[in-house]
Amino acid sequence: MIQAVADSALKAVTDVDWAETLNYQVLVPRLVRVGIVILVAIITYSLIQILIARLLRIKIDEEDPLVRRVREQRALTIASLLRNVALITTVVVVALTTLDIMLDDIGPILASFGILGLAFSFGAQTLVKDVISGTFMLMEGQFAIGDVVRVADVSGMVEKITLRTTVLRDNEGVVHIIPNGSITRVSNMTKSWSRAVLDISVAYREDIDRVVTVLRDLLKDFEADPEWGPLLLEPPDVPGIERLSDSGVVVRVMAKTLPQKQWEVSRELRRRIKMRFDREGIEMPFLHRAPVITEGKPTAAIANAAAMPSGDS
Repeated sequence: MIQAVADSALKAVTDVDWAETLNYQVLVPRLVRVGIVILVAIITYSLIQILIARLLRIKIDEEDPLVRRVREQRALTIASLLRNVALITTVVVVALTTLDIMLDDIGPILASFGILGLAFSFGAQTLVKDVISGTFMLMEGQFAIGDVVRVADVSGMVEKITLRTTVLRDNEGVVHIIPNGSITRVSNMTKSWSRAVLDISVAYREDIDRVVTVLRDLLKDFEADPEWGPLLLEPPDVPGIERLSDSGVVVRVMAKTLPQKQWEVSRELRRRIKMRFDREGIEMPFLHRAPVITEGKPTAAIANAAAMPSGDS
């Protein structure tokens, strides 16, 4: 296969009349035409970029914030894909047009490129897999630009999606570039809506019914807050006791929020719960050690330590 590609390419090169091609009177007009082609391509690509940017600035007329956000994300994702397709198409058209202008007959060269492409395809299975996977992800809308996703052991916000790769940026600002073909499972944490889940631990001595009542009263005030209420999609609730841990009773609080707002809501709820528990005198347990002294009788460890003879240094 490699020998066939080399022979075809060599034949294509030797068949070109280089003396005629490099003739000054012929070369200069061809270079001018190539320059015009490149200039037209740059202008065309710039106009496409401007058109895409204007389309993105068009306000989506939708009252439902969830539907509006989904449409905005879809528009950003499609715009990113169109930019990539436009760039690749422009480069390919300019390259073929330049060859056609500089050489009288590009048929043999295209034939050798076809053979080379066939040979390259055997070693480019990963690239083909990435492109196919990226196409299906975009068609199915598994995630979009602006979503927070977890891919394998990497979590972050989707910054860019191409047919070959997906770009994530995590909370530390680190950019992760993931080939689409390697993505076997995606966990989308901001698809359509999100949920804030808090596990609140209280001491065993506390009255659990009173704790639940206090939490539900706090959640009603939170929902009525003009700043935080609009971030909620449903009234928050306290399902009840989640588990009995070593140090206390864990009560779960849940709130359905707008996408990407679960972390803000969680932080504010933790602050309010801590302040409310302090006012109500509800104890939140913490790990501590209490020494135990047996009156009149040393513990086994103390007795063993006292019985050990001290050695000379």
